[in-house]
Amino acid sequence: MKILGIHDGHNATACLYDSGRIVAMASEERFSRNKNQSGFPRLAVQWLVDEYAITADTLDAVAAAGLATPMQEFGTQSGPWYRLASSLSRVMPSKLMASPALARSYLALRGLGTPRSRQLARHLAPYGVPESKIRLVEHHTCHAHAAYWLDFHRSPEPTLVVTLDNTGDGACGSVSIASGPNEFRRLESYQSLQSIGMMYTAITRYLGMKPIEDEYKVMGLAPYARSAQAERVYEILRAHLHLSPDGLDIVNRTGLWEDAYVQRFQRELAGFRFDNVAAGVQRLIEELVTAFLKAWSRKTGIRKLAVGGGVFMNVKLNMLINGMDEFDQVYFLPSCGDESNSAGAALKCAWDLHRAAGKEFTPEPLGPLYLGPAFTNQDVEAALASHGHALQWRKSEDVERETARLLADNLVVGRMSGRMEFGARSLGNRSILARADSLNNVRKINAAIKMRDFWMPFAPSVLAERSADYVLNPTKSLAPYMILAFPSTALAATELIAGLHPFDLSCRPQIVERDWNPKFHRLLACYEHITGVGGVLNTSFNLHGDPVVCTPDDAIETYRQSGLDVLTIEDYVIWDDHRLDPPMAGRPRH
Repeated sequence: MKILGIHDGHNATACLYDSGRIVAMASEERFSRNKNQSGFPRLAVQWLVDEYAITADTLDAVAAAGLATPMQEFGTQSGPWYRLASSLSRVMPSKLMASPALARSYLALRGLGTPRSRQLARHLAPYGVPESKIRLVEHHTCHAHAAYWLDFHRSPEPTLVVTLDNTGDGACGSVSIASGPNEFRRLESYQSLQSIGMMYTAITRYLGMKPIEDEYKVMGLAPYARSAQAERVYEILRAHLHLSPDGLDIVNRTGLWEDAYVQRFQRELAGFRFDNVAAGVQRLIEELVTAFLKAWSRKTGIRKLAVGGGVFMNVKLNMLINGMDEFDQVYFLPSCGDESNSAGAALKCAWDLHRAAGKEFTPEPLGPLYLGPAFTNQDVEAALASHGHALQWRKSEDVERETARLLADNLVVGRMSGRMEFGARSLGNRSILARADSLNNVRKINAAIKMRDFWMPFAPSVLAERSADYVLNPTKSLAPYMILAFPSTALAATELIAGLHPFDLSCRPQIVERDWNPKFHRLLACYEHITGVGGVLNTSFNLHGDPVVCTPDDAIETYRQSGLDVLTIEDYVIWDDHRLDPPMAGRPRH
C-alpha cells in the first residue's frame, strides 16, 4: 500500500507511506530555499515522485492534512476558521465562543472538503491523480495518529494521546485513547479560542518576534528572568487562560483572540522587561499543560502518553512532562508541529484502508529521521566543478576520522552526509559541528555563521555510551531527536558547556545510537578517542533565516557565505586556505 501524505499549510511537507512505514519525508523549504515555505509542497512531491517512481496507478490514496485549507502565513493570510472565529469573538459572548459545540458545528461542515479536494486535484493533475483518490484528514486527527503510530513505545495496552497547538480546523487540541490496531477513540476536542499555543504565539508577537517560528526564542529567554517580575506577568496572563476546576477543560476567561491578546498585552504588560514576559508565559504554559495531563491521567487511569502538536516543541515543558509520576512512558513526536501532519494524514488514511479491508494495521515506529534526499560522490564532484578555483578539496580516505581530527583542532566544520534529516533539528547529517568544551565557539558561530540572538543556547550530540556522564535522565528516556531537555551533570558543565543553556545549564541533547547513524556515531567515537570528550556542539547547517541545506550546492554556497572553517560533503573535505592557520596542507589527515 502506497499513500502520499501532504501538508500544504505553514512549513509545507510531503511524505510517502509504503507497506507499513514512512519511507521518506521532507519539507518544501529545503527545495525552494524559502524558510517555512507555505502552500502545496510541489517540489517535495516531485522529489518523491522521481525518487520512488510514484505514479497515479501505484498510489492507493493521497492523504491531505486539514478539512479546510490550512493557515499559511500567520497574521497575514489565514484559513476560513481563523477569520470566522476572529470576527465572531468580537460580537459573541465569550462563554459561547469558548464552547466546544461551536467547533464541533464547524467541523461538521464537511462541504468545505469538496472545493479543497478540487484544489488539491489541480495540483496533482500533472501526475494523473484523480480527485477520487484524495482523502482529507482533520488537523488534530493527523497530530494524534502521527503521535500514536510512530511511537517506539507502542504496545497493545491503552495510550493516552494528547495534541495541543495554536489552531487547525477550528480546534487547538484533542484527547484520545488508542489501543492496539483497532481502537482510536477521541474523548474530547478543544476549539481554537481555548488555545494554549495561541497565548504563547501572542506573546511571541508582542515581544516583536515572528509568530509560529520564534516561540523557541521565548522559551530560551525565559530562564534569565527575575522571579518577582516574572511572577507578576504570570498572574496577569493567568487571568486570561486557566483550567476548569477538574482540570479537564481549558478556559479562556476573557474570550480574546490572538490579535486582541496582543492589543491587551500592550496595556497590561507595559513596563515589564522582555525576559520577565517570556518567563511568565513559560511558567503559565508549563503549569497549565502538566495539570491538564495529570487530570486526564486521573480520569482515564492510563499511564502511557503520546503527544503531538506544536505546543510540544517546547523542550522545557517536555522535560517536566517526562518527569511526571503519572506516566510510566511518554513519547514526544519529533518535529511535532504541522510539518508532521503529512505523516499523520497518511497513517490515518492507511488505518482506514486496512480496517475497510479487514486487515490488521501495525505500522513501523518512526525510528531515525533521515528521510530526505541523499547525494553521491559524483553529485559532489559536479557541484565542486562549478565553483572553479574558489575552493580547495580532496577525497578523504576516512572522512569521519578526519572530521574528528579537525574538530579536535578546534575548527568549526559544516557536515553533509547521507540522507537529509526531517524536521526542525539537525541530527548530524546536515549539521555545523564544533568543540563543545569552548565557549569561544559559541561566539564564533554566532558572529560568523548563525547570527543567533545572544541568549539562545546550542545543543550537543552525545555518544549513547556516554550520555549518563552528561545528562540526568532517571527515567532512562530515549532522546534521539533533540525534543527533550534534561538537567546536566557537573562534567557536562566542563566538557559540553558550549552546548548547554548559558543560564540554567539545561541540555537538549541528541543521543546518538550506533545503529541509528553509524557514520555519525563513528565520528563522535573518533573524536572521543582523540579528546576524551563524548560529544560535540551540533547546530543546524544554515545561515540565519535560511532553511537547512539540502544539496551539495546548498552546502558549498553556505560555506562560501559564512565563516565556517571547513566543509565535508560525503567523502570530500573542502576548504579555503585563507581561513586556516596553519593551512590544510600542514594538518594530519587522520
